[in-house]
Amino acid sequence: IVWAGNMINHAPAWCEISIRIMMGASVGLPAASLCINRRLYHIASVRAVSISKAEKRRTIFIDSLICGLFPALYIAFQYIVQGHRFDIFQDIGCYPAFFNSLPTYFISSMWPVIIGLVSGVYCGLSFLLLFPLPDGSAQRCAIASGMIHGG
Repeated sequence: IVWAGNMINHAPAWCEISIRIMMGASVGLPAASLCINRRLYHIASVRAVSISKAEKRRTIFIDSLICGLFPALYIAFQYIVQGHRFDIFQDIGCYPAFFNSLPTYFISSMWPVIIGLVSGVYCGLSFLLLFPLPDGSAQRCAIASGMIHGG
């Protein structure tokens, strides 16, 4: 409603806050998924039922770093690659502004993908631990994979 039919900066404070939330969410959501999948992996791979207080504290500390500190650092590093503070698109509103350069890809663009891939690995490992393949299934999967890929 504020930017209906115009691109005038009516709410500069809103733009500053909203773009930081957008940037933090772009890493924070995959980081939260990583923490959940990491926790599921540890639950699936644990052999002992009891967990010490120190171990529980360490796990909470690591999860807090992943979900809290990493998005905060990501937001802070955006100052390096931003061409200017934000862009305003007509009928849409504020959006983070990035300078198209090689450091932008290393500082900004690759981290959500990397975190998502690590989360996917933890998810796959959890799945394999929770639902193990029956004997011989791994060999059949390898043979089928070779047939599909022409090997």
